[in-house]
Amino acid sequence: MNAKHVSRLLTSILNQFADTTLRDDARFFARLAFQFRDVATLANELYGGREDYVETLTGIVRTLHQAHHERIRRLGASSPNPDWYLSQELVSTMLYVDRFAGNLSGLAEKGEYFQELGINLVHLMPLLDCPPGANDGGYAVRDYRRVDPRLGTTEELASLIERFHRAGIRIQLDLVVNHTSDQHEWAQKARSGDAHFQGYYYLFDDRTIPDEFESSMPEVFPQTAPGNFTWVPEIERWAMTVFHDYQWDLNYTNPEVFREMLDVMLFLANLGVDVLRLDAVPYLWKRLGTTGQNLDEAHTVLRLFRACTAVVAPEVVLMAEAVVQPREIVRYFGTDDYEGRECETAYHVSLMVLLWDCIATKSVRLLRRGLESIPAIPRDATWFTYIRCHDDIGLGYADEDIRACGFDPFLHRRFMVDYLTGRFPGSPAAGEPFMFNPRTQDARISGSAAALVGLETALRNGDEDAAAIAIDRLIMLYSVVFSFGGVPIVYYGDEVGVLNDYRYLDDPATREDNRWMHRPVLDWGQMERRHERNSVEGRIFSRMQRLIAIRKRLPEFSGEHPAEILDAENDHVFAFLRYNAHHRTLVLVNVSDVTQAAAASLLEYAGVDAHSTDLVTGDPVRREADRVVLPPCGFCWLRNAPLVEQP
Repeated sequence: MNAKHVSRLLTSILNQFADTTLRDDARFFARLAFQFRDVATLANELYGGREDYVETLTGIVRTLHQAHHERIRRLGASSPNPDWYLSQELVSTMLYVDRFAGNLSGLAEKGEYFQELGINLVHLMPLLDCPPGANDGGYAVRDYRRVDPRLGTTEELASLIERFHRAGIRIQLDLVVNHTSDQHEWAQKARSGDAHFQGYYYLFDDRTIPDEFESSMPEVFPQTAPGNFTWVPEIERWAMTVFHDYQWDLNYTNPEVFREMLDVMLFLANLGVDVLRLDAVPYLWKRLGTTGQNLDEAHTVLRLFRACTAVVAPEVVLMAEAVVQPREIVRYFGTDDYEGRECETAYHVSLMVLLWDCIATKSVRLLRRGLESIPAIPRDATWFTYIRCHDDIGLGYADEDIRACGFDPFLHRRFMVDYLTGRFPGSPAAGEPFMFNPRTQDARISGSAAALVGLETALRNGDEDAAAIAIDRLIMLYSVVFSFGGVPIVYYGDEVGVLNDYRYLDDPATREDNRWMHRPVLDWGQMERRHERNSVEGRIFSRMQRLIAIRKRLPEFSGEHPAEILDAENDHVFAFLRYNAHHRTLVLVNVSDVTQAAAASLLEYAGVDAHSTDLVTGDPVRREADRVVLPPCGFCWLRNAPLVEQP
């Protein structure tokens, strides 16, 4: 669309509004005018072939205007800092409200705990209203505007957000944009025969089209939810249900679905939410003859969400939950004309799984190869880095990277599953296979970080030496998470070494899904042991707390400055440089269980003094001839200038 056409279209739409407050609101009108070309162009790509295109666009503008006034009413005028998510001072955690603190009221009392650790972004895992029992861990949403009453009320959520904001803590929520619960009002009306709401979903009279889809669409949960369609007897139709039979996929070819979900997104933003994690975004658009994942139209939907959000709440950040192949992930930041204008953040899934590869192989070859294969991301985008989250670990390496390291992709993945589940001889890991596919032999892995690094096995065996090295492995992994770049996530419980929680087996609603073993119900008696210096909890918490504190004082760790991966001349040592115009910090990480050495020439390259001290331990760098020596599972952060002591 050229500028003149866009201008005429905007004028035409504004003239349809009976009240003139739209034009009179200078802040809103300025943002709308700035974003409108993107809004109109992207909406045209999706819906331009429809006769009601202008009506669709008018409805989107009306939704934005209403949300803008609601934001002013609830939150007041603000001076947005749209780049806040790039700061090195940002450190996140993710948690289930009920499993962490019982409910929202209990969580509101934990602000001091987060401040003690150094957390200033709290991701509240799914907390919107969902049916009891089987609900995919809260991702089958029944009501987007209501908090699950078992956790509290929407008013309590808004109050918690306000309280945490005053304490300098931001809030992140999940928004499930691909599907709803089959008990959602829209699905219930569709089930009762309402043609308008049947258009919100993919519904088919017979198996002809579903069978065509099935011929190219993979299964997400082949063991527990085989197939991608579910028979709905009340209306004698097949509903597309890619995830579970109780989650109906939304049909974004219907512009009313986009407008409804935009309205939901802005409703949550107007509660004060800072980050919206958009769930299952690769699946947003379906087309026959494809996998139904990562289609161009899915990216167009996300770009339109982003442009619209920027009109009403420019400081709100969108995160793409896209667990896909490494080179595919970067597309969710935006490409070509929309580079940096899709989602601002995404999970660094590749870094996570490659770090677990290091634990199993004691080598950084695949880590280096995999990271170097990922295209650079836009300057205004950043990763969320992590080693564990609520989900399983999928071995989503690129096959060509595995082959380049001399491994067979099939055999290497099988080795990884065996190692992380403790089936490989000598492995101390205590994970479990998840969603084993007997046809392809594929599997993912469940388990807490502490269990996967061997702490659970060591404690069960009463082996103090094994426990010590397991703790070192855990801290070593987090040292990379805190330093490599992006927003680090401390998955709840990792900060004190929480093990697998096997109580999920006692609940019929969870016993078939072993991911609940790493979604623990916290024991706050155990959490209190973080104050005992020699306890397992205290040893982990204090070291993690120190890493966070140091990270926040290193501007070169900002998301604006990507890591430069270096060659340590040792396949067991991961080396990278973080730098800005003024400071340079060299990070060296030994991923093996024995002493290793890296090339001392890295110090000169990084501009680091040969006699500098490790920022983390305060100890001088250990040199032997032309090598820098690292202890088992050891690491160091070496800087070209000392940290200025804080008062």
